[in-house]
Amino acid sequence: MIRTSLIAALASLATIGFAQTYPSEFEAQRKPTFTTGGNVLIRNGRVLTITRGFLDGADVLIQNGHIVAVGKNLSAPAGIKVVDATGKFVTPGLVDAHSHRGADDINESDSISAEVRMADVLNADQPSLYFALASGITTGMLLHGSANPIGGQSIVIKHKWRHPTADLPFPGAPRMIKFALGENVKESGGQDTDPRFPATRMGVEAVYRRAFADAKDYIARWDNYRQHRSDPRIAPPRRDLRLEALAEILQGKIRVQCHSYRQDEMLMMVRLSQEYHFNLTMQHALEGYKIAPELAAAHVPVSIFGDGFAYKLEVIDSAPVASTILDKAGVLVSINTDTEGGNVPLTQDAAKAIRYGTSPERALRMITINPAIQLGVDGKVGSIEVGKDGDMAIWDGHPMSNYTKCVMTFIEGEPYFERRDAFGVNHRSLSTQTLEFKPFSVDTPLPPAGKSYLISGATVHPISGPVQLNSTVLIENGKIAAVGAKVEVTAGTVRVDGRGLHVYPGMIDAGSQLGLIEIGQVPSATDERENGDYAPDLRGANAVNPESIHFPKVRYNGITSAVVYPSAGIVSGQSGLVSTLGTTVEGMRIEGSVGLDVNVPAGLPARFRSFFPPDEIEKRESGIKERRQQLKSYFEAAKRYDEAKSANEPIATDVKLEALRPFVQGKRPVMFHAGTEDTIRWAVATAKALKLKAVIVGGEEAWKLSKTLRDSDIPVIAVPPAGECPESDEPSNEFDPYDTPMAFASVLADTGVRFAFASQGWETAMNLPYRVGRMCAFGLSHDAAMRALTLDAAKILGVDDRYGSLQPGKVANVIVTDGDPLEVTTHLRYLFIDGKPVALESHYTDLYRKYMSRVR
Repeated sequence: MIRTSLIAALASLATIGFAQTYPSEFEAQRKPTFTTGGNVLIRNGRVLTITRGFLDGADVLIQNGHIVAVGKNLSAPAGIKVVDATGKFVTPGLVDAHSHRGADDINESDSISAEVRMADVLNADQPSLYFALASGITTGMLLHGSANPIGGQSIVIKHKWRHPTADLPFPGAPRMIKFALGENVKESGGQDTDPRFPATRMGVEAVYRRAFADAKDYIARWDNYRQHRSDPRIAPPRRDLRLEALAEILQGKIRVQCHSYRQDEMLMMVRLSQEYHFNLTMQHALEGYKIAPELAAAHVPVSIFGDGFAYKLEVIDSAPVASTILDKAGVLVSINTDTEGGNVPLTQDAAKAIRYGTSPERALRMITINPAIQLGVDGKVGSIEVGKDGDMAIWDGHPMSNYTKCVMTFIEGEPYFERRDAFGVNHRSLSTQTLEFKPFSVDTPLPPAGKSYLISGATVHPISGPVQLNSTVLIENGKIAAVGAKVEVTAGTVRVDGRGLHVYPGMIDAGSQLGLIEIGQVPSATDERENGDYAPDLRGANAVNPESIHFPKVRYNGITSAVVYPSAGIVSGQSGLVSTLGTTVEGMRIEGSVGLDVNVPAGLPARFRSFFPPDEIEKRESGIKERRQQLKSYFEAAKRYDEAKSANEPIATDVKLEALRPFVQGKRPVMFHAGTEDTIRWAVATAKALKLKAVIVGGEEAWKLSKTLRDSDIPVIAVPPAGECPESDEPSNEFDPYDTPMAFASVLADTGVRFAFASQGWETAMNLPYRVGRMCAFGLSHDAAMRALTLDAAKILGVDDRYGSLQPGKVANVIVTDGDPLEVTTHLRYLFIDGKPVALESHYTDLYRKYMSRVR
């Protein structure tokens, strides 16, 4: 398989010739450049011990894999490796309480599969372990899946990538088992084909009760045998591995980790644990904040997402305020990744708790000592203390800042990850040594209604020009009237105190499905996919639901307008630009059509090609060539139709071809959704041949063709890295550098390619600014990032005469913040859309008010 994949990679390189070279990363280059034998002195770091405070300029001495001293000016034993951590933060290795990394399989389909063990499917060679290390995560619990009520036995592992599999299990860690509630279980049981009990929440509870009754009977039979084993007439009971595991749950030998979403089923499981006396931790527990007092009283810990939302009906009330409410109620909270893939924004997810009122110190506990306690390994990991394992992560800035990246990771004093700067961005990446804790209030004041508003004394970021300190912005009749230090105002102007605040133009999501999808799992709540391959006359902006609960959420994070696009088939239809505020679809619509969305037929991604034989790859590729030719022929037919219509030839009107006329005339852009180097190259060549105005959307590998795109003046609407777990990022090609998903935009910027950013989502589209902020830690300048979210996006979409910057005459979409809008911990203080103040309210703020009141 390695040989096939290498041939594919070399073939890819051959296709680009010598026009552009770019960095690669092979397995040997992912190995640290030094070894320690478990003995190392980390010198002069900014040490966040977690349990014993912050030690600035301190050392950590590790010998034989264990921490032996923490303090200043420690002596280095002879011959020991010294790592200079000056100006860097040192934390314990992060602990992930819910992961699927390092396993070859995770699910069984029977209602009960307690006898299966994740320990039997470990794979230390999985790249996912490397990506965990690159994210600063050294320990994780590898769980069975959630397809059945009682799953298999989980295992706590250390991420010892490329070591013998026997080295992965965490010595002495308690045994665990996966339980699951809710829709995952119901869907697995309630399918029309091959149905299985249970298919309802009632049935799920019954599974547990029946299983525990059988387990108690099994225990009784074995107890009876042991009492009478001397009697030769008494035969031992038949050993049953499934019942044995269930019995060990009731005997306290195996702890339960229970997948859960809704509060009702969580309470059911809590009461079961009290009735049957087993050790319980709730996993996900996305509505756990609703029963925070009950969980605290029952001493049931929770491991949760930062803000995963609306991908299922049962998580419609998942909220980033959850961890804060749970923590204030006294629940032991951790934040997990639940991923089996690439780089993860775990520290970013923890920082969301800071935004909603949790101190940075307590938020950092949620990804270190708290999960270690939940996994029963806090005696060895989770904090920097003498006697614990030397599992460390070193960061180039404060670990809770969006502008920070992990630069080195140790397990038991041995380096397992050492950042390799393949893109050469370290010297110009943003980083911060401080993290300001700003008070959170759900009751943000709204300026009184008026015809004009003056924001004064603020730091103004026009985007189109230099930053202005102690400046003002005047809004009149829905437009920007003036920007500057001295602005004349008329009587009756409402004054907004901007001292200590920052003013920016509202941000633009250049590609989303806001208003088209409400809940991904519910067919009747999704309107982004139509049947058929060619539907150029469809308009996404016409199907937007103004009452979508997702619009207030994106407004809350500073997004004031968004492109919405259809996504099915080859020619999906036309994307439009809408305001994120409005009561009618017509009132929200800014531009009904900003582009034609075309999905370029694509073959197998490079990282999957090694899993298929050559003949299968060839078969798939031949089908792709045929579909691409059909697409090109479709555009050629449209051009002929347009020429005939323009010449007033007597031909019948074709609605679909009529819709294509502005695009084949080059008046509007064709949005080529293309990710791989091959698909982008085809799109560029086709656009040139047919004289189309092209934009590349997605463009994961656009950085490899940045010179071609620049010279062709083809912009890119890029998708930034994940902004929430369980999403993760790994390179599209296994030989690309590990940080490609975070660093590629810096290549586009350096080359001179015009670009904007798209969330390509709906439920977590609000995280777009933070996703872009992550890229600033990998070489993208803050100025370029903000331009891509504002003025450059407006230019690519053809609306820069009205949007994208704070300039007189433009629409007054304005955000006022208490800090950097790309930092997760920043709050919006004021929001103006079309020159009118907008209440900073969302589904999240409603939930916060309702359920925080239960714990105060």
